Amino acid sequence: MLTRSHNEIDPSAVINLYRNGIFPMGDHNDDNQIFWCNPIVRAVIPISKLHISRSLKKICRKKNFEFSINHDFSTTISNCANREETWINKSIISTYNTLHALGYAHSIEVWEDKKLKGGLYGVAIGKVFFAESMFSTSSNGSKLALIALMGTLALNKFLLLDVQFMTNHLRTMGAKEISRALFLNLIKKSSSEKVQFDKPSSAIIDEKLINKAEMKSLIGISKLKHQI
Repeated sequence: MLTRSHNEIDPSAVINLYRNGIFPMGDHNDDNQIFWCNPIVRAVIPISKLHISRSLKKICRKKNFEFSINHDFSTTISNCANREETWINKSIISTYNTLHALGYAHSIEVWEDKKLKGGLYGVAIGKVFFAESMFSTSSNGSKLALIALMGTLALNKFLLLDVQFMTNHLRTMGAKEISRALFLNLIKKSSSEKVQFDKPSSAIIDEKLINKAEMKSLIGISKLKHQI
């Protein structure tokens, strides 16, 4: 279902729509109107099921990638929008900067030798993180950001990562498609619980963080396995 909205968006209305499985998108970066999306099929990654390839693990071991949380949200969302074709228009950028100021929207930034290599942003409500977009300034930058996000979500006992629509990139990282009805059931059970979105003790993409991102025994995961 797609419905068109005016440019001005009430942040509380956005959060309520997220709780009902609905999220905003723009049609084009030159068009500031917003569509509200409610897909019939939803792509998700349970916290226990991120797939990290051997080659990507080797890259993480060889290089000292650091990551930050909410270090520069505005730059992250601007980089996500910095492409020839994008749904991230000025209204979207303004809305999510406001949600960030209110503590709902968060960013992950990945660094190598103090240079920004990739990042992503999304919205955290309860035990669910609703990912919106990611960017990469070098090879694997967005995948590294996803590892950093998943490790952080695992450490903070999140239950589910929503990635909206399936892509080949996300499928290789362990994304699964579920029905709208199941997705709504999962988020309604999870979004009412208050969970912190905090930094881990070490902001390095190392073996410990990778192990957390691939962890198989988080609270609540056994309940998800027979559904996803």
